[in-house]
Amino acid sequence: MLEVTSFESRQRVRGIFLLTAALGALIVLTMAVFPSIESAGVDLDAYLESLPPEARRAFVGNVTSITTIEGYLVSQLYQFGWLLILGVYFAYTAASSVAKEVERTSIDLLLAAPVSRTRIVVGKFLALVPTVIAVNALTFVLIWASVAFLGEEVALVDLIAVHVVSIPYLLACAALGLVASVSFDTARRAQTVGIGAVFGTFLLDSLTFDTDYEWLGDLAFARYYDPGEILVEGTIDWTGVAVLLAATVALVIVAAELFERREISG
Repeated sequence: MLEVTSFESRQRVRGIFLLTAALGALIVLTMAVFPSIESAGVDLDAYLESLPPEARRAFVGNVTSITTIEGYLVSQLYQFGWLLILGVYFAYTAASSVAKEVERTSIDLLLAAPVSRTRIVVGKFLALVPTVIAVNALTFVLIWASVAFLGEEVALVDLIAVHVVSIPYLLACAALGLVASVSFDTARRAQTVGIGAVFGTFLLDSLTFDTDYEWLGDLAFARYYDPGEILVEGTIDWTGVAVLLAATVALVIVAAELFERREISG
């Protein structure tokens, strides 16, 4: 299993730097706009208040002001960058991991080796863990440096917590993609299902929040990771963290079991 993890991790090094570079460009461009947003003052916050609750939930989370550095970071970076873009990215990447090898029949080489299918699935999932951690670590440095460059201040502990707590969220999205990866014969179909599951549940959380159907949003991983609560209010939903970790373990077990039972034609 460690051999699979080690090999897959080495294959992902280039992707880590490319992903971080793309996020770095997004961070720099986003932070460059903050001074003009801050100077707009109450006008933008009043506009924010006028948005429908579903739109506010989707676009800015639960923050009430985007003219503070904390609210701006949550609304312009974490709400979409982490909850949606990175969530979709890791679901997509995990969905490619097994399905692509099955599609190309290169999985036959792995299956011929003295290693169980469960070890292959778990090894491929564990290879994503360093990527999740590295991307969070590198982007944290970029965001912290950007905030300091603008002469703003944000609680260091809370900023670290936003990135640390995002790790179980992103791993849960990856585990969801892994289940799709072992369930379909083609990478494209697995990727579509993985992306659709994360995006669909994100919308479900936004559309049902604070309604009579709010319980449906409990199915969304986004319900259990709230960057605004951490960065603006300085609190962490530890129950949500536990739910994400439990869901990750359960989904990896399901993926391993599905792959063990699956018939693969060469």
